[in-house]
Amino acid sequence: MSIEAPSAKDFEALSQRFGLRLSEAERAAFVSFAEGVKLSYDRLDEVPDPQPARFAGERSPGHAPRDADNPYNAWAWISEIKGSANGPLAGERIGVKDNIAVAGLPMRNGSRTLGNFVPTIDATVITRILEAGGIIAGKTTCEDLCFSGGSHTSWPAPVKNPRKPSHAAGGSSSGSAAAIAAGDIRMCLGGDQGGSVRTPASWCGIVGLKPTHGLVPYTGIFPVEPTLDHCGPMGRTVEDVARLLAVIAGPDGLDPRQHNAVVQDYLSALDSPLQGLKVGVVREGFGRPESDPATDETVRGALQALQRQGAQLEEVSIPWHLEGFHVYTAIVLEGISEMMLKGNAMGYGWQGYYSAEMLEAFGRNWRARPDELPVAAKFVLLTSEYIRDKYYGRHYAKAQNLRRKFRAAYDEALSRFDVLAMPTIPFRAPPLPEADCGPEATILHSFNMEGNTGPFDVTGHPAISVPCGMVDELPVGLMFIGKAFDEVSVLRAAHHLERIAQAEGQWTP
Repeated sequence: MSIEAPSAKDFEALSQRFGLRLSEAERAAFVSFAEGVKLSYDRLDEVPDPQPARFAGERSPGHAPRDADNPYNAWAWISEIKGSANGPLAGERIGVKDNIAVAGLPMRNGSRTLGNFVPTIDATVITRILEAGGIIAGKTTCEDLCFSGGSHTSWPAPVKNPRKPSHAAGGSSSGSAAAIAAGDIRMCLGGDQGGSVRTPASWCGIVGLKPTHGLVPYTGIFPVEPTLDHCGPMGRTVEDVARLLAVIAGPDGLDPRQHNAVVQDYLSALDSPLQGLKVGVVREGFGRPESDPATDETVRGALQALQRQGAQLEEVSIPWHLEGFHVYTAIVLEGISEMMLKGNAMGYGWQGYYSAEMLEAFGRNWRARPDELPVAAKFVLLTSEYIRDKYYGRHYAKAQNLRRKFRAAYDEALSRFDVLAMPTIPFRAPPLPEADCGPEATILHSFNMEGNTGPFDVTGHPAISVPCGMVDELPVGLMFIGKAFDEVSVLRAAHHLERIAQAEGQWTP
């Protein structure tokens, strides 16, 4: 393989893009030196690309799901990849969000844009599941390039909520939650950059954990923005989530998102007593402009039941919780544009494993067929370019600088409480929008639910959604937030709330 070096004509066209005026001598020199660059790039193409270790077992290519077996459009691909004969997940069928690489299986990320891309590597989390005895049951549907917290943008069809099929399942890990809620599987992997594990968990009535940023390696997963990227477990129960987290957590040496990750005994949380658990009920998580009073009431009722059983509750005010969404907006808007779109899903400037095959497949396809991008991605790309051209990235820089102050506001509260609590999503799952609802409604239904969830992608705190009741056939999720790497306290609180909600008849898995 040999690359094509830029010609004098290429340099002239590129110089105009940046407002440069090249002299004839400059163009001639650049053409000459580019031949030296070509030698290095050609040599790089000849050297094998090192790949992450993967589970050395046989695997079949699987097949597309049959419509009759996929009533909620939860599955993008069906497989039966068996792992070790023994291990903590022995024989357990696990679903995998379709933005996570599984060697030999199609990876579409909910979109037409990746085409027929089939990765040759396994994400680290896949290798760990197979080594622990798990079975990869298939790829679950996700929103188009993960650009939505609804479930209406996934290609080729929207994901329906098994609790009420006329309503949204939540996104972007829509199929993961729907497959669990439908009873197809007990556990699944999801991803979370603004609430994409917790939103579908809340709306579908399952359990979903966004771990501390960097606890679970992101290697081999299609990124959105590296300072917001999280991979997390989803399950029918808190115990399911704890079991899966115990397998996938810990550094892999390939993901720079991981800094001093602390792994704990997550299953021990299920044996910890409720008595003495200190819960800070965050005032700003309730009564928001988008809040549904029935959701607030259900969450407060569940917390009162927790208090009756021995937890210590106290309301706490964290004004930054309302301001933080603005910090999140700048990071996600400009970060996605630079890393995911202009950076072809990998970007530059970080040390870790770069999936060159994913980068090339996505970059080639989206640039050749940009009109296939979801409407929300077009908005993000164009708006970010405008802001970059006018303001040179200072808002993104300031938002990243404010991240520490934002995080410290929650840390201060968490110095007095074991966990914080609020509704996961301030309202229950809405009806799925019509297919021809138009771009404004499409974008609105993609991002209008992230007010309580998005802040914790910025701060990196662990946050779990656990079902606490039903209103008009629709689940309500309660979110617990904990200190960095204190998933044990978050799981402890969620486990006891789950037990109490079931005992009082407020929730049945």
